[in-house]
Amino acid sequence: ALAGLITQPGFDIPTLFSSMGEGTKGMFETIIVAVLVAALGELIKENGGFEYILGKIRKRAKGKRGGQAGIATLASAIDIATGNNTVAIVMAAPIAREISREYGVPPQKTASLLDIFTCIWQGIIPYGAQMLIAVGLAGAYGVSAFDIIPYLYYIFLLFICGVGAILIPEHFLRKRKGDRVSG
Repeated sequence: ALAGLITQPGFDIPTLFSSMGEGTKGMFETIIVAVLVAALGELIKENGGFEYILGKIRKRAKGKRGGQAGIATLASAIDIATGNNTVAIVMAAPIAREISREYGVPPQKTASLLDIFTCIWQGIIPYGAQMLIAVGLAGAYGVSAFDIIPYLYYIFLLFICGVGAILIPEHFLRKRKGDRVSG
């Protein structure tokens, strides 16, 4: 809005405030969702839901890879349940943080696993935003979500890379001293 005030002729102070108001109004839904998700997360935490989930993951997870698999499973389950990857990441983050501390998973890897596995399921579930948009565009031709699923090459490759990021030891992926980068 400030750039418009400086660069656009006829863009005055009242127009500036009007533009700011429109932008704020456009954020209302996002703010409401964020508040509701935070409140829901606190309710789950207060009623022992986080501890229950952590207990289930602790029973199965052994070592760093197990912790990473637990984070991936957690993110996947919450995304499937909520149908929204942003909501799933916000809800899973406190539990994932606890898992990453306990199993020695770096915060960057934790964030990547949350993002990767929520994106995977968001692209597959028939009630996810991406699939709904695709079906909306192709629906006029009688195409359903289940017709599209076999052609989700990116999603399936992302799944393979996500699982590979958990299973392949990190020392195989790191650049060794003395290696040259070709270019």
